[in-house]
Amino acid sequence: MPGNHAEKGNGNGRRNNDKATTISEGLISLDGEMSSFDDTIDKQNYHKENGSFGLPRYVARYPFDQSRRESVLNVPWHLRKPRGLETCTFFDSFRSLKFWKQSEFALRITLFAVLLPASLIAAELPNLPFVSNTHCLSAAVLASKVTVGEGLAYVVTWTRAGCIWLPLATIGAAANLGDSIVGWCFFYTLLLFIMAIFTENMVRRICLLLFNSCMFGILMDPKRGTVYPSRVMSDWCIGTGLCLIATFLPYPVFSKNKAHGALAEIARNTGTALTGMTSCFWSESNVTRNMAMTKVRMMTAAIDQLMQKFHTAHEGSFYEFIFEGFEPWDVREAKVKLFERLRANLRGLSRVFDIVESKPWVVDDSERSRAFGALIQSHVLRFSTSLDKLTEELASTSSFGQIRQLHSYFVELNDVTVKLQQEFDQARRRLFYENKPGTLEEFVPLMTFFIFSIVNFRDTMLQFDSEVQHRKHLLRNSIKRVVDKTMLEPIQDTFRFCQRLVTQWRRREIQNLIEAAKVSAAMILTVGFSFLIGIDKKSLSGPNIIAFVSGANPVEALQASIVRLTACILGTVMGFFAGSYSTTAVQKVASLCVLMFLGTFFRTDKDYGIMAVYAMFVLIPLDTVGHTTTEDTLARMNQITFGILIYVSISVIVLPLSPGLILRKKRINILLRVSEALTSLCDMFSEPLPIDSIHSTTIPIYRESITIDNHYDSSNPPDSDFLKNASTRLMVRIDRPMLKISELLDEIESRLEATYPFMGFARAERGIVDADYPQKACEKTTYHLYRIVSLLRTAWCSWEVLRSQKHYAPDTRHVLHCLQPIAWDACRSFQRFVGMLCYSLRNPQVSLEMELIQVVLELIQATEELHLRKNQMMLFIICKSVEKHARDKKEPGFFAADVTTMQSPTHKGNGLMALGGLGRGRVDDGGSILPLLRKGTNPNLQEDNSPKPPESVSLSDSFVMPITGADAEGLHSFTLSMQMFADETKRLLMCLEEMLEHLRKKM
Repeated sequence: MPGNHAEKGNGNGRRNNDKATTISEGLISLDGEMSSFDDTIDKQNYHKENGSFGLPRYVARYPFDQSRRESVLNVPWHLRKPRGLETCTFFDSFRSLKFWKQSEFALRITLFAVLLPASLIAAELPNLPFVSNTHCLSAAVLASKVTVGEGLAYVVTWTRAGCIWLPLATIGAAANLGDSIVGWCFFYTLLLFIMAIFTENMVRRICLLLFNSCMFGILMDPKRGTVYPSRVMSDWCIGTGLCLIATFLPYPVFSKNKAHGALAEIARNTGTALTGMTSCFWSESNVTRNMAMTKVRMMTAAIDQLMQKFHTAHEGSFYEFIFEGFEPWDVREAKVKLFERLRANLRGLSRVFDIVESKPWVVDDSERSRAFGALIQSHVLRFSTSLDKLTEELASTSSFGQIRQLHSYFVELNDVTVKLQQEFDQARRRLFYENKPGTLEEFVPLMTFFIFSIVNFRDTMLQFDSEVQHRKHLLRNSIKRVVDKTMLEPIQDTFRFCQRLVTQWRRREIQNLIEAAKVSAAMILTVGFSFLIGIDKKSLSGPNIIAFVSGANPVEALQASIVRLTACILGTVMGFFAGSYSTTAVQKVASLCVLMFLGTFFRTDKDYGIMAVYAMFVLIPLDTVGHTTTEDTLARMNQITFGILIYVSISVIVLPLSPGLILRKKRINILLRVSEALTSLCDMFSEPLPIDSIHSTTIPIYRESITIDNHYDSSNPPDSDFLKNASTRLMVRIDRPMLKISELLDEIESRLEATYPFMGFARAERGIVDADYPQKACEKTTYHLYRIVSLLRTAWCSWEVLRSQKHYAPDTRHVLHCLQPIAWDACRSFQRFVGMLCYSLRNPQVSLEMELIQVVLELIQATEELHLRKNQMMLFIICKSVEKHARDKKEPGFFAADVTTMQSPTHKGNGLMALGGLGRGRVDDGGSILPLLRKGTNPNLQEDNSPKPPESVSLSDSFVMPITGADAEGLHSFTLSMQMFADETKRLLMCLEEMLEHLRKKM
């Protein structure tokens, strides 16, 4: 015992040094001892082939003495970068393209819109058209645009605003209101209120700003006549015109080029993303699939960013028809609609890969799945190559004639898709019917959804080709569109607003009245405060800042006010120093040009653009030819500060509107419409097919290799042959129930986009009780709502496939009849979920957590049973059709009636319909047999002990599959979409419950 204690270091006569020395020596000589240890094992009673506890010995991949610092050596030699001298990265920003573009933009504005008028004003030439030293330069701050299209759009907005404020200001000047301060205040406040009601955005800001400027000019000098507002208008027109000229010189910068470039990148990225997706369904390993999908997600994220960039540039290019005509704009409009539909298809296809990535064994470990991949993977890749080639060609087209010349590519895409469908049907026949499965494996719905999404791409492209082939460009339609956008639409919007204001009194119209009253009250109070503290009339500038600060809610007003207040103070200080230390006119013009160049350089920046604009707007009066005093500078700073404080105080105190409340109401409306859309989709189980309105059964595909010029007349199309082997989903007909659902889904998407601005305002909203806002939960709520809408769109496409046929097959009709009550239960569960969730959102203090969990579980159970019952029914149909065909060959006279009928009417009551009435498998009163369905038992659950048919059979050429490829795609994709819909509903509940808990903390 003493010896043992000593070895452990607990004895009195020994220390730990010997033990430490022994350990270090052992670590140093580890490599040598390993070999002796192996020799010792070999000498024992272990066989050579079972040297590790009965297992074959592990063969190491790497030597044991390999260095741990070989990161450079592990890189292939041709990928290693040569190490050179150290470089300075300080000037790397000068190599950025954005830097030089912003510098070019700032230089254009400075030379043409600042230097030119400032030099004329400093020269004090006779008969100058300027009524003020600042109006022309202030106009340049607002009218500075990068492209020609943006400049023309601003001119249209400026003209529209001028038609409002100029007549009203002229009336005020004609009434000699400068002699009566009471009459001036009444007229000023009333007209501000009216303009704030009936205008919005930039039109509202221009109206309030210039009307305020004219009315102050009349107040400062009552002798100014009715021509004064027109002279102010002319000064601003000169500054606006110079900014527009700057977009042309020395060369024009068009928005159409940006839009075309963004759309070309969208086209290429779409083809690349689809190629990546189609190549990794049957992948070598899940790691390879994960890496491929990571790159695909990066590509789809780039598509989303490019879409935003395109829409911004495309909107600016609307007025550039003067330089390019109307057709290129129409082409871009048609192409972006195509790529938006393709992007929606990519989202639907990505849902499949989300499941496959989470459960890779479903596809990778199934022999039947690998057999399917061996049969159709090459055709899938051929399809993706054809689509990639077509999108690459579409990227460079700018006219409908050029798109028509690509018709052969559309034909090629259709041919490879038809071949893929034929091979898929042959694979289904071979692997499902000739080799009957004991159960419908989990990969089957995923694979069918995969093929369904691929064919949807083909359908979308062929519909686009058909629209282009039949499109006729009319000049009068283009002119009408321009007139509507510039003149008629604003008038119609104002008329509808007045109509709703008088008849409906909705929250939105009432809130508009309240905000207009706040703005007008804040501006007149700022004027009164300025007079109270003795501000000189010539330096009145407080109401100007309110004209641009006004927002729709207190949070927006507060956020805008803080940024603008900072910018205005910065601009005041910079303008004061520049004006004070510039003694000559040349120095003042030079300092003004330098400051305007810097401000214009940063105005396109996302973070500092607003600050740059307001700083320039404030510094102009302080850095002009006139003398700048300290008193004038302090007076302007006081007015700006107190003007913003007055408006923010009114916004927060007087009937404040909570952006969080608006966001909840918007989401309530979205949830109600989602429930309505799901109800309409579930009603399709009993909705008859629109057979009477069929116009043709296929879309014409023109196969002539002819060149169609721009003057193609769709009324006399060239000879064409119809694709008799195309999918029947390409019918051209009017399906009004489906159209209504599509319009409802479009409305939901637009409402969902309208919630994005309020998310930031709701996050910044503060109350008396401090509580951290669940920003992640808010973002995930929008994300899950978006995925729910996308899944409803996929379900809509599934019904589009099913309803594109002339009639349902008997077995398909039977399946739909059996699935209808389950779908209705799922629909009713979601309706209950929406009802209780909306009640919780309206009354956060009421917690319905347990009830919501229960109804979500009911929804998940119903959608799972819908999916599994459909699988079981299709398996039953497959097995019974094969058995019937075998009996038909043995007894041809007895079964010669109908080869597509599953069974006689007397047996139907004991077949599929009996699945819902099995007493021994019930879980609840609804007759759920989910435990049996999850096990994947025999094709007929009533015949557990019945003899099984042989696994492999031989089918003759006369055999007809009872379930068509379109039916399989539609049924599998619909039920799988509903199952994913239920999962997204569960995640949505989790996020909304977190947000509701945040609201309860604030109460």
